[in-house]
Amino acid sequence: MKVLWISPWFGNYRIPVYDQLNKLCKGSFYLICSQENTSDLVRQKLKNTLGANAIIMSGEKRMTMGSEESDFANSALVIKKQPGLYKAIKEINADIIITEGFGGWAPAGIRYAVTHRKKLCMFYERTAYVERNSPKWRSLYRRIIGIPVNHFLINGTLTEEYLNNGLGFKHTPKIKGCMSADSFGLAQAVSSFSVIQKKNLQKELKLNSGLTFLFVGQMVARKGISELLAVWNQHIRKHPQDNLIVIGKGVLEAKLKQQYALEDSIHILGAINYDILYQYYAICDVFIMPTLEDNWCLVIPEAMACGKPVACSIYNGGHYELVQDDINGYKFDPLNPNSILQTLDKFHHADLSRMGAASKEIESNFTPDKAAQRIYEACLKVYKK
Repeated sequence: MKVLWISPWFGNYRIPVYDQLNKLCKGSFYLICSQENTSDLVRQKLKNTLGANAIIMSGEKRMTMGSEESDFANSALVIKKQPGLYKAIKEINADIIITEGFGGWAPAGIRYAVTHRKKLCMFYERTAYVERNSPKWRSLYRRIIGIPVNHFLINGTLTEEYLNNGLGFKHTPKIKGCMSADSFGLAQAVSSFSVIQKKNLQKELKLNSGLTFLFVGQMVARKGISELLAVWNQHIRKHPQDNLIVIGKGVLEAKLKQQYALEDSIHILGAINYDILYQYYAICDVFIMPTLEDNWCLVIPEAMACGKPVACSIYNGGHYELVQDDINGYKFDPLNPNSILQTLDKFHHADLSRMGAASKEIESNFTPDKAAQRIYEACLKVYKK
């Protein structure tokens, strides 16, 4: 069984999944991606993992209608065309085609699967909340172009509900748990980071003696970082020794760095190399994600794999499976300042060690090997059928 995954964009977290899939497929797993939409580091790791089975294409053309200034879903329509994509798909001649969603490069894969009578799986992440502003024409397009899909590979329950009730794919088979963080790599790196190394990094950052909260994500409006920072001063009136580390880049970075430059409890570091991210997971006490809109938000299971309690926005689609109140963390509403403050305070009265252990246990169901196994079994099922 030869499997081709068409994935224009992906991050480091996908590499272990692709590696496992290639092993399960006995070397017959292929990936097509975009040079413009992946980093040099990611492409190098991909080549090291898949070798010639990784096809990296360049020259993508984009047409945008609306404004791309906002990264909230449906704020703009971006039509993408990759020259030579259909030919590349055809040359691989896979038995199973996996596309990412309904747009982007997916139509080429869907067209090939239909024309050549190949089996079609779709990796899909969206939820009803994320798609709350989706125009009717877009939903209709998805209902039509999704008809040939033999199996959906999805994150969790909220995506399943949207496909069933929002788009009418109730009778198309689905398998949940297909999204994973780089669980093993991060957890292993954190465990190897010594006590002395932790103390040195804490000293370098000039951290106070209280709890350290960590945010990792884009510095954009959608991630809710402005909402978190806006109430932080109120929080440290009660807990003056607490720290907040902010990692990420985006259009808000310069503004927020300037706005909070004099706050010694706030450390806005900007972008860092993914390969040293584990060091910041290692020194934090709690991971916090105040997103205003997300499908799954992979940094949550990343932090959980590192044994961290988590504070997770109710607007993150992954909260349903990943976060259990008072077990491994707390859910909160980032649009409600009191909800943020109450949640930050709760961790001062919680057993953080117990919560961290619970995070690892919950996340263990979403590791790269388990995600790859689920995807492989879905492909095998439709192939045999």
